[in-house]
Parts: sequence; structure tokens; C-alpha cells
Amino acid sequence: MPVQKITKTDLLHRCWEYIHRHGYHASSISALAQAAGLGKAGLLHHFGSKEALMVAVIEFAQVEFRRYVFAVVDEDLPLDQRLEKLLRRQNRLTKIDQRGCFFTNVIMETGQSGLFNAAITSFYDEWQQQLARLLAEHYPAAETTQRAYQLLIEYEGAVTMYKLTGDETHLESFVHRSVNPLKTELYGPSPTH
Repeated sequence: MPVQKITKTDLLHRCWEYIHRHGYHASSISALAQAAGLGKAGLLHHFGSKEALMVAVIEFAQVEFRRYVFAVVDEDLPLDQRLEKLLRRQNRLTKIDQRGCFFTNVIMETGQSGLFNAAITSFYDEWQQQLARLLAEHYPAAETTQRAYQLLIEYEGAVTMYKLTGDETHLESFVHRSVNPLKTELYGPSPTH
């Protein structure tokens, strides 16, 4: 059967999907090549090793996250709406087949070995920088880094509980805990009915 040509982006997307579903260690080069529609030799020709492929997959995931989630920071919406939209987009990704956060899954599986810690740290640093940049529109600069860090930690906790229980309330409550205090600060308390 002839192997069909695919773009590098499609190849990385297919590998990302496979790894996100099965985990890094359970993803053999043969399985990844099959998922990508290539032969094993073709996949190794492009990346050299499973580790190099994984670094490329992490970079691909970060670019896609930047395009889909972080891009909200620069949209022409009020601050509270951008924060809520960003968090909800992030949650949408988390809920794909209840897989959770790709980046956290990778670090939980491979963190002690240190194989991908630099690439994952780059993602988390960017996550905090983007949230701090958004929050800087309302909060003093001295507070934004800590607030962004707190959001990251709370988000990952909500994702962990969601993966454990399958209960989306953990993710939804996180959004409300994150956005409602900001709305109150921006617009005052909401009227009670």
C-alpha cells in the first residue's frame, strides 16, 4: 500500500492525538508512524528518534494552544470576557475524550526522567506570561505574576479532579472562581434578585 504524503503539521497533529490518547511511553514509533500514515523509517527520517518527535509534538501543541487559547488575550473584548473565554477554550481542550491537559499529562508521565521538562516549562512560562499580561490591564504589575501563577495551579488542580471523577463541575467552578471576583472589582457586586 503506498504511503500518502502529509504535511508536517498534519503529521504532528496525528502524533499529538495518539500520544494524548495513549501516553508517551505507550506510543511506539510503529504506532505513531501508522497514526501519521507513514512507515516507521519515514517517521524516523523526519525526526531521528522518538524523543525528538515528542519535542516537536510538544512544540506543535504549544503553537496550537497559542493560536486557539492565548490569542484571546489580544481580542477586542472587555477584560473579564477575555479571561472567561480563554479559560473556557482551555477547558474545551481538556474535555476532549476527558484526556485532561496534554502538557500536564506529559510531565506526570515523564517528569522524573527530565526528558521533556524544558519544553513543558516553556509552555507553563508562556501560560503565566500571557495571563499576567491580561491581568495587568486591571491589577498592579507587582500582583500579576502571582495571580497568573495562582490561576495556573488552580486550573491544574481542577483538571486533575476532572480527570479523576469525570465531573465537569470542577472545571466550571474554576472558571467562576477566576472570573467572578474580577467582574465584581470591575463592575461592582451583581444585584441580587
